[in-house]
Amino acid sequence: MVEKKWKIARIISYIVLIVYTLISLFPFLWAALVSFVPMNYVDENGITKGTDVMSWPPKIRVFEWPPKAFGAPLTFENYAKVFEVVPLYSRWFLNTVLYAGFITLGNILIGTLGGYAFARLRFPLKEVWFALFLGTMMVPAQVTMIPQYTLMVNWDLVNTYYGMVFPKLANIFGLFLMRQFFMNFPKEMEEAARIDGAGIGGTFFRIVLPNARPAIGALAIYTFLGAWNDFQWPLIITSRKEMYTLTLGLNFFKTSYYTFWQYMMAATIIMTIPMIIIFLSFQKQFVETGRAAAVKG
Repeated sequence: MVEKKWKIARIISYIVLIVYTLISLFPFLWAALVSFVPMNYVDENGITKGTDVMSWPPKIRVFEWPPKAFGAPLTFENYAKVFEVVPLYSRWFLNTVLYAGFITLGNILIGTLGGYAFARLRFPLKEVWFALFLGTMMVPAQVTMIPQYTLMVNWDLVNTYYGMVFPKLANIFGLFLMRQFFMNFPKEMEEAARIDGAGIGGTFFRIVLPNARPAIGALAIYTFLGAWNDFQWPLIITSRKEMYTLTLGLNFFKTSYYTFWQYMMAATIIMTIPMIIIFLSFQKQFVETGRAAAVKG
């Protein structure tokens, strides 16, 4: 009887997860579909028509050639048009790669070093300092925006890569994540390395760090995706179009009276591809970290 109840509960949970997955994927699938629809097309009667991507149902015809949606044949032209309509899109893509890349590297470096220090080293008021750092996570990010911007203005770093990246190089969440990982790391391995003559630095870089790849991978995913999608700080620190990131650049596919949805969705899909690649690249480490936390927690 109990086993039957568990089977019913498992089936219900699978149904709920499937429905939730479909709901979550729908906006992405709609964006991908719209990105392949041309702005205008010629119908069977030779009449040029504009494509109404807001009509429903979308009238998808996948078994025709070429496939159709919203009555128009699907095409890859929108992806090429993105770079023609907004020539700076390539520059924005590079800006976003540099912005997310340097922030990720900085958070990994500071998070691993700081996390190991709080997990293993002894220094005065260690627990007090760590509690204060954790307390800053309760402060909304909007509260610190003006002081950060004022500091960047005083240092003449507005509209520079340094000003964009510097305030984001460290994150308390990364420090906490790495500290928790190092707290569960076997001390016997470190003690064996020290018996062999390795110092703190040698033990960290030769023994601890290579075995921390799952946690570093998870931190890299969280940090990179957060920086890649960041809108607020780039909006505040940049005013020159050449320094925009992709999240800011998407606004250029709108006018006062009309939004070029096909071009905007194509630009959005191009922006999403690196995030998918990063997640798939670090998926194994991400899952291993979650599994380890579940077992040890």
